[in-house]
Amino acid sequence: MRRRWKLNIGVLTAAVILLLSACSNTSDPATGNTTSPSATDSSTVASGEPKVLKVRFYDDPAGYDPANIFRIENENIAFNIFSGLASYASDTGEIIPDLAESWETDDNMTWTFKLRQGVQWQKGYGEFTSADVLYSYNRILDPATASPYAAEFNNVESMEAPDPYTVVFKLKTPDGNFLHQVANYHQGQIVKKEAIEEFGDQVKWNPVGTGPFAAEKIDPSSEIILVRHDDYYQGPAPIEKIIFSIIKDESTATIALQNGEIDVIMRSNREENLDILEKAGFKMNHVENYAASLKVFNLEHPILANRKVRQAWAYAVDFDAIAEGVSPRLQKGAKSLLLDWMEGYSENTTQYSYDPEKAKQLLAEAGYPDGFTIKQDGTSASGVTEQMQLEQEYLKAVGIELEFDLVDTPTYNEKRNSGDFDVSGRLLPAVNPDMVLFSYLHPDNIAPKGLNGARYNNPVLTEKLESARAEKDSAKRLKLYEEVQQIVMEEVPYLPTYAGNVYWPSKPNIEGIVINKLAQVNFYGVDIK
Repeated sequence: MRRRWKLNIGVLTAAVILLLSACSNTSDPATGNTTSPSATDSSTVASGEPKVLKVRFYDDPAGYDPANIFRIENENIAFNIFSGLASYASDTGEIIPDLAESWETDDNMTWTFKLRQGVQWQKGYGEFTSADVLYSYNRILDPATASPYAAEFNNVESMEAPDPYTVVFKLKTPDGNFLHQVANYHQGQIVKKEAIEEFGDQVKWNPVGTGPFAAEKIDPSSEIILVRHDDYYQGPAPIEKIIFSIIKDESTATIALQNGEIDVIMRSNREENLDILEKAGFKMNHVENYAASLKVFNLEHPILANRKVRQAWAYAVDFDAIAEGVSPRLQKGAKSLLLDWMEGYSENTTQYSYDPEKAKQLLAEAGYPDGFTIKQDGTSASGVTEQMQLEQEYLKAVGIELEFDLVDTPTYNEKRNSGDFDVSGRLLPAVNPDMVLFSYLHPDNIAPKGLNGARYNNPVLTEKLESARAEKDSAKRLKLYEEVQQIVMEEVPYLPTYAGNVYWPSKPNIEGIVINKLAQVNFYGVDIK
C-alpha cells in the first residue's frame, strides 16, 4: 500500500480580584496616543528591488542543531533552513513529501523512501543523498550526541541505503506514525556530515540544510539573518533576505511595527497590543488552539510524588477563570495533554473543575493539612506574569505556598531538560498525538534522555501506548489512546493549564503568513506586495 502522504469563573479570593483590578489599570507605552504611522501607510516594494523581510524575534536564540533544538522561536528558524524526508502542509497539517518524493509500506514495519535527485545543500556542500539521511538519524541515536529526541528512533531495527536515492527503514514493531518521526521537525531534520564535522561544537550557530533559506549571520545578542537558497529544489523563494531582530519587550515590538521598523511580529502575546494593531489595520495572522501548556511535576520530589497532592493542585486553580480574566484572546483553560482537534482526543477522562474544598480535603488526606511550600521554575525574560500571580493566589488559598525561581532562558531550558526542578512547564506543538504522548509519558524519554521531565513510568500505560503505536485498526488505536488519557489524567504527572492561540501581526502588504499547528511559518510561501 502506497502512502503519500463558557466560562466558569467561580468565586475569586479578594487577592485575586485585586490582582485582576491592578492588571486592568496597568499603563503601557504602546496604548497611549501615538503619532506613529498606521498600517495603511505601508509602502509596496518597487519592481526589481530586492525583497527583505524584517521580523521580530522575541527571545535569546538557543542554537539550531536539530539534535537538541527546542523552543518554538528557534524551531521556526530551523524549519526554514532544514528539510525532512516529509514535511507538514501549513494550512492542514497533512504530511506531504519533502526530501522524499514518495514512500511505501505494506505492513507499517518496513518503510521505503524514494529520495529526490539533484537536491543541493546550502553553501556549496554538494548534492543530497541517502548517506545524509543515515548519518543524520544515526547521529540522533548516538549517545554521544545526547539528543533528547533519540527515543523517537528507538523502534528502528535498521536503516539501509541500497542506492544514493533510496532509504529503507525496518522497525521492531509496526508504527503507522513513523512519517511524523522523519518529518521536518526536531530529529527528522537532515544535516550534512561535513558541516557538522567542520563546525564542531559551534554547529548550532552554523546550521547547514537543504531548505529554502540559509543562515548568513547569527548574533545571539541582536539579530539572525537568513538569505534565500537559490538552489532550493522547489525554486528560489520570493523573499531574498529575512532579518530577525531580537526584540524581547512586547510594547517595543508593537511600536516597531507601527513605525515600519519591522514588517512582522513573531508571536505577539499581549492583548492590549493586539487590539492596538488590529484597530490600526495591521493583519492579525493567527492559529487557534495549537498546543497545550502543561505543568510538569517532578515525581521524585517527596511531596509531589503523592498523587493526591497533584490532584489537589488541579482542583485548587481555576485556569478557565485566569485565562478569561487575563487574556481570553490568547488562551483558554486546557483539559487534556491533547487538543480536541487531534486524532484520539477524548473527553472521557477525569475533569478537574475548580473546587478548593476538594483540594483542601486531598491535601489533608495526603498528610499536608497545613499545606507546603514548593518552587516553580521560570525565565527572567518573562518574569512573574499575571497568570503566575493569580495561580499563586489560588494555591495560597488552599495552603500551598508557590515560590518562583527565575533564571535566564538558557539556564531554564538546561534545568528543564535535565529534570532539575520541583515544578516546571512544557509546551510541545505536534500534529501527531503519538508524539505528545510518547514524549511526555514513555520511560524511554525520562529526562535527561527526553521530554519526560516528570519522570513518569507506568508499565500499564506504557503497554497501551506501545500497542496504540503498533495497532493498524483505527477504532482499536483510538480506544487505546483514550485509555492512556484516562490513566494520565487520573495520575496527573502533568497538569494541562492553557490551550494557546498564536498571533503574528504584520503589515497589510505581507502575504502568505500561514501559522501551522506547530506554530511555525514556512517563509518560502511569504511575499511582499
